[in-house]
Amino acid sequence: MNTTFALHTKNSSFFLIAAFILVGVNTLSARAEKSRCFVDICLDSSSVELSNSDIPGAPSYPVRTILVTQQFSNDKVLAQMEVDCKQRQLRTVRVSEDGENWSNFDPRWTLVDRNSSLSGLVDYTCKLAIAEQ
Repeated sequence: MNTTFALHTKNSSFFLIAAFILVGVNTLSARAEKSRCFVDICLDSSSVELSNSDIPGAPSYPVRTILVTQQFSNDKVLAQMEVDCKQRQLRTVRVSEDGENWSNFDPRWTLVDRNSSLSGLVDYTCKLAIAEQ
């Protein structure tokens, strides 16, 4: 009987350690998932917000505002974009080359086709859960 208890205790310890390892690996995966790239655009998923745009031509319903890093050659450009999930459109609202000084961009919407290179960015952005503001 003592042998059975000892084996049960060892098995319980093993499963407990295995559970902690799996939780740790999942946490690391979640952190690694914070930034995801689509073609030349990398999206920081923690930046996604649901907000009403104050830029002319915005829909009356809230759109998702995201911060992305655009990589052209070796230069990185930070851009604020808006994604309209209902109409599958996006636009770049403003751009910063130094991460501090923002300049306005052409506020026209681009319809994103399912075969477009930006389709993955729109799909991913629209599937992200957004914390209540």
